[in-house]
Amino acid sequence: MKIMRWTAGLCAFLSAALLHAGAQCRLLGTVTDSSGAPIEGATVTVTTPSLRTLKMTQKTDAKGKYSIVLQDCTMPYHVAFEKEGFAPSSEDKKIPINDQGILDMKLSKASEAKGAPGVPGRPAAGAPAPSSGDQAVAAFNAGVDAMNAGDKATAETKFQESVGKNPDLPAGWQALASLAYQKKDYAKALEYGQKAVDLDPTLTDLYPILAESAKATGDKKGAAEWSAKYAEANPDSPEILYNKGIDAYNKGKMKDAEAMLTKAVEAKPDFANAQFYLGMAAFNLNHKATAKEHLQKYIDLDPNGKEAGTVKEILPLLK
Repeated sequence: MKIMRWTAGLCAFLSAALLHAGAQCRLLGTVTDSSGAPIEGATVTVTTPSLRTLKMTQKTDAKGKYSIVLQDCTMPYHVAFEKEGFAPSSEDKKIPINDQGILDMKLSKASEAKGAPGVPGRPAAGAPAPSSGDQAVAAFNAGVDAMNAGDKATAETKFQESVGKNPDLPAGWQALASLAYQKKDYAKALEYGQKAVDLDPTLTDLYPILAESAKATGDKKGAAEWSAKYAEANPDSPEILYNKGIDAYNKGKMKDAEAMLTKAVEAKPDFANAQFYLGMAAFNLNHKATAKEHLQKYIDLDPNGKEAGTVKEILPLLK
């Protein structure tokens, strides 16, 4: 039975919401003022362009310290620091899985930056104007807020503003690539995605979008290259294991297919198609108990799936 490969598009990119087992990490650090004194009550906000609904906040303690557990460290994060009376600051951070990342931040006092007494909006003498980097961060965070509110048009405008202020902001390019893909503007998705991964090669969750966008523009070679890069960067992902299992299945290598598909369903038990083809591989190997178990799981997961009829014909043969 020949089948099409499972391909990850934007859903896979945004489904970073589905937590990866064992993919946690911890972000911690200390927030201080320019003299090195700890700042209590500073707000630490964590967002990610990989998941528009994620926004975590925490206040620093009396020693200026914070510690945040991140459930899915396959994604990059954007960390913003704010405290009334201080200029905001931020930084992008990618932390290895099952590790901890230390991000200390020094905030400069900006109590007079909003305007001299009696002259609203006029910068005080000698007060520094917000840097282009700070403006980029503010625009990016506004884009995240707009995405959370479902306002994609405003979000896109803000993300464009963020990379206009700081062209070296990978999170901004990544967010723009995602939005372009949703709009089926595949040329822009490729352009923005390429800029993001050039700036931050760890953004491997963009590879499926780049592969699908290349495919949509007729660039078969580019699609294959991005797919190969994704497979290399994520060898143990359920989708990659599934693809390897299907390759083996289509070549009649049922033992290899059973081994790979077993790993795929262990990593993602609700992967209905993987359950089906694992059952079929086991059926071909006359492993009746295994075949029955996984074909039944397919029916439980997707009772009206396109393979349901086949499963219902086979199950009575596995008594």
